[in-house]
Formats: sequence, C-alpha cells, structure tokens
Amino acid sequence: MKFRRVIFGAVFVSLLAACTDSVDTPPPLPQFPKWQPKQPRPADRDEQVVDAALVALDFCQLIDLAVYDRRKGGNPRPVKREPKVKDGKKWCTLYRDGYEDLVYVRDVDPGHTAFRNDGAVVDLGGVKGYQVETRREGMISGCAITVPLSFKRAVKFELGMSRSKDCELLRDFATAGAAKLPRDLVYPPDGQDNERVGACANWISNTKGENCDPAVAAQVPTGAERILAAGAADPNVECAVFRAAVEKTFGPEFEPIATPGSCYFVEPLHRLQIEAGATANGGAPGEWHADPNGTFKDHEQTSFSGNPGVTFRSKDDSAFLLYVSPFGNLDARGHVRLRISPERERGIDDWDRARAISAVDVARARAVMELAMATHFRVPR
Repeated sequence: MKFRRVIFGAVFVSLLAACTDSVDTPPPLPQFPKWQPKQPRPADRDEQVVDAALVALDFCQLIDLAVYDRRKGGNPRPVKREPKVKDGKKWCTLYRDGYEDLVYVRDVDPGHTAFRNDGAVVDLGGVKGYQVETRREGMISGCAITVPLSFKRAVKFELGMSRSKDCELLRDFATAGAAKLPRDLVYPPDGQDNERVGACANWISNTKGENCDPAVAAQVPTGAERILAAGAADPNVECAVFRAAVEKTFGPEFEPIATPGSCYFVEPLHRLQIEAGATANGGAPGEWHADPNGTFKDHEQTSFSGNPGVTFRSKDDSAFLLYVSPFGNLDARGHVRLRISPERERGIDDWDRARAISAVDVARARAVMELAMATHFRVPR
C-alpha cells in the first residue's frame, strides 16, 4: 500500500510540474527570416584617383577673382587668396584688406551623409551641388555649397562671416569654381554621387543606404494573420498595405522604400517622413497605450474601420503615432502602425523653426490608417 502511495505521489508531482510549465512558459514567438536588400549597390570612384586629383588641385584657383570683380559693387579695397592646410585638408580663403574673410573653399570628407540629407540639390552650370542656407531670428545668416567628388570626398564653398547673407553670390563663386574641376571628378545634377539607390536617396537617415531598397510591388495576402506574417518577412508587403492610401492622402511625391523591419514613404524636400508597418513581429498596441515608462503623451484609444487602435504623440510634438490591432484585441501580439514626423526642409537650416506636427498632417495620418484598414482589414458588420 505504501508502495502505491509513493507511485501515486510521484505521478501527481509530475503532472503538477507539467501543468505549471504549461501555464508559466509562454508559447514561442513566431520566427521570420530577416529581410535583406536585394538591389545592386552603385560603385564608388577609385579612391586613389580622387586623392591624387585633390593633391594636385590648387584650391585657390577655385575662387574666381572675375566673380569678385563682377560682384564687388565698386569697393576698391584689395583682395587676396590665401592657401593653407588644416588637419591635413587643403583650404583657401579670399580676404579683403588682409582680414575680412569673404569666401572659403576647402576639401571635406563627407564620410557621414549629413550634407546629402540636409542640402538642396543645385545645378552649378551642369555640376551637382548641395546648398544649405542658415537662418536665425528670421534672417539668413549663412550659406554653404558642397560639390561631391566621390561617395566620400567633396569640395565645400562657404561664405565668410562678412558676407554671410547672399546665397546667390556663393552660387556664382561655386559655379565658377566647379567649372575648373576636371569633368571626370564631378557629377551631373542627376548623377549618382552616393551609395543610396533610387528613392533611398530621400530617406532621412545617417546610414549609407546599404540597408535600403526602393520598394517593389508585392501581393497583400487575405486575412490579418497572413498579412502580418508576410509583413514580418518582407517590408515590401508592409509598403503594399499602405501604398495606395499614402499616395491618395499625402500625394504621389511620397515614394516607398523597404528597410529591415519597416517601410518608409519619403519625399525629396524632406518636409515630412512617414514610417509604416504591418507585422507579426511587433508588440501589441496595448503596450503603447499603457506606456509604463511615460515615453509619449496624449494617448487616445480609438478605432479604424472597426479595428481597435491607439494614437499618441512624442513629448516634443515632433511625431504622431498610430497603432492598430487587426485581431480586435489591443493586447494581441502584432500590429498595423503609422508614424509621421516633420523634418528639416532640405536646403534650409532654420534654428528657430519648431518641428511640431501640424493638425492637417495628423488628420491625413488618420485618413491613411482608416483607408488601409478598410482595404485590407475591414471588420464585417
């Protein structure tokens, strides 16, 4: 009898442990292959050839004195071009009276993408340049134009402190200077001067674009689970969920790009960037609504085409976000999301402009989500 009790006790403990495991151990999360860009990357110029050309280049010859004579406005004071080397890079400065700095030109190493993100493309007599106009307290306080020579090297023209309000003047100097560069060292206005492919050039990101492809057409499956699984495996599907709604609401200038884990809709002026997603990999919308760390503000529970969702903003009002559950449950894993954020317009460095999301763009974002959910996740009534 005692033997039976021992066996029964062992079996009971074993069953209890199995039940405990089944309660405490969550089911494994779905695994999806990580998407990688597939389109070929453009090749850069030979670095040694570009370096040799810059070593041989007289940077002071890039400051055309004929432009100064034409634009000096009757000022008789003498000017002088003064070369120097700073941190291993060549410079030349045009001085008036030996102290008044008018124009700089220098060798820069744009290993980052800032000037391509921030600069507006300008045509310097058939040569590609990027112009940035600086504004402070409602006035133009500076201007710079960068002429790319490869993916990594460039020549930068900049107005000195004494003439910092006239971008038209600097374009005259930059156009004349660019004309003195060898033709195989510059790019045409529509030339491929960086690693980014197609619309990826308009993505506001400090990457080289190695993780970005212009989005390609993709079939959106039927059914929420299948759509979110497909979106987790391929951001082109996420783009396809939102493509028609974004084009109809924000306009055709917003082009989709695919990156690992997200789709973006980007436009050339950089006034606004849209991030979109439909994925089984993401958390439940209710997690953002709860926001235990208080990262966001203005949380609002709502619905889109019968699907429960939440909206909220960043604390500085620079982003508006929408998360929706296509399963009818805010606590169900997976979501459809949209994020819109205003950005600094290309070519304008405005220190005073607040990057707050506008009421018009908030309304448009809501309309995009409503249309996307109605098209692909409509709840039967």
